[in-house]
Amino acid sequence: MAEIVGLFLWDDLTSEDSKVFKLPHLLMKTIPIKLEVMQICYTNLKASPSVEVGRFIKKLLEFSPEVMREYLIHLQEHMVTVITASTSGARNIHVMIEFLLIILTDMTKDFIHHDKLFDLMARVGALIKEVSTLVRDLEEKSRNEESTDETSRATLDLLKNIELLKEDLEHVYLKALDSYQCCFPMNDGPLFMHLLLIHLNGLLDSNSYSIALIKEEITLVKEALEFIRSFFVNVEQGLYKDLWSPVLDVAYEAKDVINSIIIRDNGLLHLIFSLPITIKKIKHIKEEVSNISVKIPKNSSLTVVNSTKKPVERKSLTTGKIIVGFKEETNSLISKLTSGPKDVVVISIIGMPGSGKNTLAYKVYNDESVCRHFDIRAWCTVDQEYDEKKLLVKLFNQVTGSDLKSNEDIDVADKLRKQLYGKRYLIVLDDVWDTTTWDDLTRPFPKAEKGSRIILTTRQK
Repeated sequence: MAEIVGLFLWDDLTSEDSKVFKLPHLLMKTIPIKLEVMQICYTNLKASPSVEVGRFIKKLLEFSPEVMREYLIHLQEHMVTVITASTSGARNIHVMIEFLLIILTDMTKDFIHHDKLFDLMARVGALIKEVSTLVRDLEEKSRNEESTDETSRATLDLLKNIELLKEDLEHVYLKALDSYQCCFPMNDGPLFMHLLLIHLNGLLDSNSYSIALIKEEITLVKEALEFIRSFFVNVEQGLYKDLWSPVLDVAYEAKDVINSIIIRDNGLLHLIFSLPITIKKIKHIKEEVSNISVKIPKNSSLTVVNSTKKPVERKSLTTGKIIVGFKEETNSLISKLTSGPKDVVVISIIGMPGSGKNTLAYKVYNDESVCRHFDIRAWCTVDQEYDEKKLLVKLFNQVTGSDLKSNEDIDVADKLRKQLYGKRYLIVLDDVWDTTTWDDLTRPFPKAEKGSRIILTTRQK
């Protein structure tokens, strides 16, 4: 049908007042008629035993969502061209279009009740028609420099209809979602949480309309995870390991769900079911963490010193110590990392749980000047039940980006040493329970005078 309309307008393409710009609105008028014809065909032909009729019905179901989807994409591109993003109501229209695109992308999938499909398409078609009318009104008023307040109010009314459709998608049109749960697959939980929060901040800074659709939810997830992470940064994770594991699982789940909605990978299911469920889990954990945190006494004492034991066979380590307040000593620690001796310097950050040693380490590790200064950076949390090979495998995988397994029969220390050789590196070993742990780990770190640094965070003894 779109091709026929296009041919009808072909002769006008070169005219000054080309009708080609009216093509979306003309096509929009044909879509409700097309849906009505499809409904009649489906109602009267669905009982037919004919194989050919069955194929025809199947084609009807497949073709219509694609027509509407292509139209919406065209309408969105047209809006970007003729309406400025700052125009009142424009952003809400883009968000509605994104929501409708998610529905249409997943329209033919098995998780929509087959007998409700045409009813859903009719409702989507009606909403598309209203969105198209709003775009046309907004375009005309913007061109004529008229007030767009009335169109903005109509946009808000349409948003209410969108919310009603969301509710009906959950309770009427979509099949119940099977249990959705992700298990955290990575080795280093604190680093993953740090990178996830950077990712969420990046999404919130984006002007993408696919992100605008769930911006409120992303903000909620980010703020809750920041609160949860701040708790675990300032306590001994080993004491709350039963809670830390589900935190990582739900954080990983949130990342997967949000990204799936943005790229429209089963976005409809994730938008209607998975995201609300994931947010509910995060809120529950946040509440649990909040209840625990009020019972923990505060302790602000923190000390940064050089390693109290010299590493085995290490002769060139520089000595010295700093007593840390916090803000001032952050700069002092950054200075020790980026300047001073060319020898490898080992710095221990010592403090009781809750004293802020992890926070200080994270801050300097991600400081812009520190990032620029080092060729290689790696952060690894040390388990209470220390396993040298597992720890070295973690470090090797971070340094190389590989996925080496700890059960592989190789000399990991030698491979890591070769990767670090000739490079200026910063290694953070977080939560070292015993200084003998560091004494066991000296072999992988080359003695080359490149100004490399190693930070150990450990509990005060």
